[in-house]
This record gives sequence, structure tokens and C-alpha cells, in this order.
Amino acid sequence: MDPAHIALTAAVMLAAALTAVLLCLMKTRKNAMLLKKQLDSAIEANNIRTSFFPNMVHELKMPLSIILGAAQLIENKLKIGCQDEKITDGSSVSQNDYIQKKIAAIKCNCYRMMRLTGNLLDLARSEAGYLKLNPVNCDLDTLLEEIVQSVLPYAAEKQLDLQFNKPRDRLVVALDIEKTERIILNLLSNAIKFTNPGGSIIVSAYTADGRVFISVKDTGVGIPAEKQNDILSLYSQAGLHSCAEKEGHGIGLYLVKTFVELHKGNIKLISEVGRGSEFIIDLPARTVRPSRAVFSAGDQGLTAAHGEEIASCGLPDRISLWQE
Repeated sequence: MDPAHIALTAAVMLAAALTAVLLCLMKTRKNAMLLKKQLDSAIEANNIRTSFFPNMVHELKMPLSIILGAAQLIENKLKIGCQDEKITDGSSVSQNDYIQKKIAAIKCNCYRMMRLTGNLLDLARSEAGYLKLNPVNCDLDTLLEEIVQSVLPYAAEKQLDLQFNKPRDRLVVALDIEKTERIILNLLSNAIKFTNPGGSIIVSAYTADGRVFISVKDTGVGIPAEKQNDILSLYSQAGLHSCAEKEGHGIGLYLVKTFVELHKGNIKLISEVGRGSEFIIDLPARTVRPSRAVFSAGDQGLTAAHGEEIASCGLPDRISLWQE
């Protein structure tokens, strides 16, 4: 073999080796960038969780403090006896009224604890894949009207005009009633929280293209465009509003999205800062087999998809779901 051919062969082999090394380096760099991205994502998720749990502990501790304080005041009042309590304007309040007021505060904060712990349990079930749907054929317009009626006193306290636009035709659709109530109550809670006195909230339902649509629309503060893509994500509400007392723990809307998707549905947000927000839910317009019960808001005991009875959805349950 002549020297020129040997040199050419060596050059080719060297070039191949260099190419292999270069490809290896490129692959290593790509893997390193991917690992860095995954690490950054894990660090960010850990930071979010780290900030979430102290906030949640505070959310749980606050109603406990109120409950304890109210119980101590009742205890002191009973020790003192039956004297009427003097208040700032010189008038007095009877011991019975005083105790009833404190008991109402205890009940309110117990409901709040129930909602917070319920959300945490559902969050754990969702992450573990244990959330299940129990659909029944539901008279949707009646259910929505009952939910809106149950929330009217809370809207009135804030001087808000809350309306339900009832559809012309009866809407019967397969729903998990308890989860549907929590979806609507959570959206109404946010609407009331972020709408200033004098504003309005409209709930409506309609059908189109084989789907059922539910809309909750308000004239509130609106959601900034840069936050709209993440508003339904877990732990998303911190820093959403400039007023700390209006901030949430970021579980509620995430569970709304989770419950909607369990129904094979979708949820969409339309919002503009200073003009308000609208959450639109669309669900399949389908029912379970005819032998199963059709829900009317006043029914006691409903046949679920698996044949067992579920609890009625009366006002007391809604209050416990609503209270914060």
C-alpha cells in the first residue's frame, strides 16, 4: 500500500473519530441542557410547594383561632352570669344574642375548615388518581337555579346583582351532582370575592353542537393577561390580587378544572382587567341509561351510576361547601 493511500485512510479515520467525538459532545450537551431544564422545573415546583404549605397552615390556623376565641368568650360570659354586654354606642346586647353571635362564628369557621380539608383530600386523591365520577341524569337548569338562590344572601351582603338566566328548554345531562355544585360554588365564590360593590354576576346555561355550556360571568377586577394561562394551575392564585385578604391558596380553581375534565369537559377563561371575567364550561350533552333517576333539586336520595344512593344536595350541604 503506497504512503498516499495510507495517509488518506488515516485522514478519513481521524475525521470519522472527530465526527463521532463531536456528535457525542453535542448529545452530551443536549442531555445536559435537558437535565438542567428538568432540574430547574423540579426546583421551581419545590419552591411552589414550600411556599404553599406554610400558607395552607395559616389558612387552617386562622379559623381555629377564631373558634377558640369565640369558645373562650362564651365560657367567660357564662361564668360572669346573665348581665347584658355593653357595646360602644351605650346600648346593650342580651347574653343569648351574644352567645348566638359567637356560635355563628364557630359554625362559619368550622365550615371553612371542612372546605379547606375537603380540598386537600381531593387534591391528594387527584394526584393519586383516585378521584371518581358518580353521574346521574340531572335537571341542570333546576340545579343551577337552586345553587344561585343559595348564594344570593352572600351576594346581597356585598351589594352585588346575582342573576341566573334560565334556558328556554329543560337541560337534562349526566353529572356528578356534588362535584358540579363545587364547581359552580367555587366560581361564584371567586366572582363575589373579586367583584366590587355595585357589580353584577350572571350564571347561564345553554346547548350548542351537542355540548352543554355553563357560564359564570362577572364585572369584577379581571385577571391580567400574563396570569390567565396559569390561573387554573395548582398553587396559581398567590399574588393574583393586590389585597392579601383576597388571595386564595390556589387549590379551588385547580379542582374546578379537574372536576370538569372528569366529566370529559373543558373550561375556558375570558377576562380583561377592569372589565371582569367569564368562565365557560362545556360538557358532553349525554345521559346515563334511562333506568337511572333524573335529579330535581328537591329530591331526597338519588340513584348514582353504580346503583347506590347519594346524599341529597340541600341547602345545608351547599353552605358547608360555600363557607370560606
